Amino acid sequence: MANVRPFRGVRYSSEAESHLGKLICPPYDVISLDDQQALRNSEPHNAIHLELPEGEAPASYENASGRFHAWQREGVLVRDETPGFYVLRHSFSRRGESLERWGLTAAVQLEEYESRVVLPHEETQTAPKEDRFQLMQACQANFSPIMSLYRDGKGRIRETMLALAEREPDADAQYGDEHFSMWVTPSGHLGEVVNDVLRDASLFIADGHHRYETALRYRDWARGQSGSLDEEDAFNYVMMTLIEFNDPGLLVLPYHRTLGNMDAPTLTSVRDLLLSVFDIQTFASQPGSAGELEEAVKDTQGVALGLLGPDGEGPYLLKLENERVRKELRSLPGGDALHDSEGWILHQVLMHELGDELQDHLKYVHDPEEAWSKVVSGEHQMAFFLKAFPLDLFRAVVGTGQKLPSKSTYFHPKLPTGMVFNPLEGRLERPGSCSEARRCARSVMA
Repeated sequence: MANVRPFRGVRYSSEAESHLGKLICPPYDVISLDDQQALRNSEPHNAIHLELPEGEAPASYENASGRFHAWQREGVLVRDETPGFYVLRHSFSRRGESLERWGLTAAVQLEEYESRVVLPHEETQTAPKEDRFQLMQACQANFSPIMSLYRDGKGRIRETMLALAEREPDADAQYGDEHFSMWVTPSGHLGEVVNDVLRDASLFIADGHHRYETALRYRDWARGQSGSLDEEDAFNYVMMTLIEFNDPGLLVLPYHRTLGNMDAPTLTSVRDLLLSVFDIQTFASQPGSAGELEEAVKDTQGVALGLLGPDGEGPYLLKLENERVRKELRSLPGGDALHDSEGWILHQVLMHELGDELQDHLKYVHDPEEAWSKVVSGEHQMAFFLKAFPLDLFRAVVGTGQKLPSKSTYFHPKLPTGMVFNPLEGRLERPGSCSEARRCARSVMA
């Protein structure tokens, strides 16, 4: 069972909330260098100074720790007096359509993957985990929540969260074209519903694998430092925002691929192999832009992907219709579940031709315009435009304990950093008795 608990979050003070949109930032791994500088220059108390501190390690981590504790002493950040859940409504638009996604931010007890309470879907890398671990050690806090998904067939958690929107939110933030509203509520009825729905449920990590595995390492380190095995120690938990699989605003976008740095014979071999696996076709209405190509691929039935060739040749539609090839793909490891996944099939084809050198040529790009421009400019030689990975297949494959190929999913948009922080010192307190109808009192954290 997933142990989902309210916690005493640290948030920007009521004075700072008037310009909260200028204080939050994206998570560390999606902030470009230009955006980093812009955010650092925008506000001296922007969350980027904690999430992605400037400077060289280890001084950068100590700098973040110093700011985190100084901002609390100065009253820029304050800690909620009683434990609560943080209900987040994330409003955004996608190609002219207005969407909103609801999430429950809570402290979730850390579990090893083997317990199958928390399920990962991708492999991780050492360097990002080391960076996050040193930051966590220095600051003893989670600054950005992990995005995880859960199943709630009757929508009881979402219905309970929606009822909170009948009162004014406790925090509002406009960040670009995204809007965040957050309600703080004690456990109460929402806690009862959460415990009932998630009693036998698994949580699927959507975004934040590096942070989750870092939290596991930090828990083990903190246990060694303190000698404590008390389940109530705060370091046994990690901050997560839980989103229901059927939430109308849960949007999964594709990761596209580009290939480059291939000599002429290698390029020819890759193209020949692609043509032996896929049927190449032209579009009924030829796409003239990256967005049009992405949409055309999305609307194509069956296994299909778009190809933009050297110097902007094409674009073409690649369709898998050869039954012999389909049978061969099903016989490969993982093929029983992934034989209709464009990303997995493309990976098998490219690995067959490029082998261990594939990573020297392959780049993952979630922005279709970037993939298109890199090929048209000649920087890369080929671009593959994929469909989004289906959520039902995601749930089916990951639910059996399998992991997906690298960069199979891009959950959009990312959760913000700075709406609430989770301190990892001390014990996770039991919920108090404050009324669900009023806002919990807040006090400056010592």
